[in-house]
Amino acid sequence: MKLLKLSIALTGLALAPMLLSVASAMSQETLKPISPKFTPDPQVYVGKAGGDIPLASIATSKANGQCQGLTQQAPNHSLTVQRDFGFLALKISSDQNLSLLVKGPDGIYCRSGRAPELSGAWAAGSYEIWIGTSDGDRASYRLTISETSQ
Repeated sequence: MKLLKLSIALTGLALAPMLLSVASAMSQETLKPISPKFTPDPQVYVGKAGGDIPLASIATSKANGQCQGLTQQAPNHSLTVQRDFGFLALKISSDQNLSLLVKGPDGIYCRSGRAPELSGAWAAGSYEIWIGTSDGDRASYRLTISETSQ
């Protein structure tokens, strides 16, 4: 019986790192694919920002804008833009300053502040979105995607 308990305990210890890596990978939310004239407009999502990975290390030196703050390794969201947009706004709102990092087919963009926004023409393709906080602490946010400036 002691041998059985020991093998179960060892199996649990061996699985712990794998389960932790799966849990962090599961934090990514795939957003509803969009194309011009999507409904409802705006699309609204909520999430938790923060982590221990510097946004600058994800963005590399090729980013448009300053990438400041800490986030998680996996993107908070992924978004598929099915057709080019003449204008699209992606905005993050929170009760504290946040950083927004977007990697897409036309570049890497960073914005920071109380309500960071990335707006303008968006090319069709896949986008990865990270949300960070200045100190890495977890913070709730609201992500809004719209074809109109708000």
